[in-house]
Amino acid sequence: MSVTTRTTTVSNDAPRLLRTLCNHWRHKFEIRRDGDTHAFIPFAGPEAGADFVVDGDTLAITLTQPDATDSARYQQVIENHLQRFARDETLAFDWKPV
Repeated sequence: MSVTTRTTTVSNDAPRLLRTLCNHWRHKFEIRRDGDTHAFIPFAGPEAGADFVVDGDTLAITLTQPDATDSARYQQVIENHLQRFARDETLAFDWKPV
């Protein structure tokens, strides 16, 4: 049974964060991207990835993984990458089960 969690974070430039994240992982994953406001990154296949949606200054992330261990791992991976790409701002994440 898969585990789905969701978080939102506020950024000065959420579209740039998503664009940078997609560019960083494009060599590793078959990313589906709809402009600067939506992307899906299939970390472990088409049913086990992260859906990213930009709405103004908010980046919403829905992560689906096969189990709680993988979910926790990818939450940390996503947070670490986005924080690194955010440069001088501090992002906050509060993952909740869906």
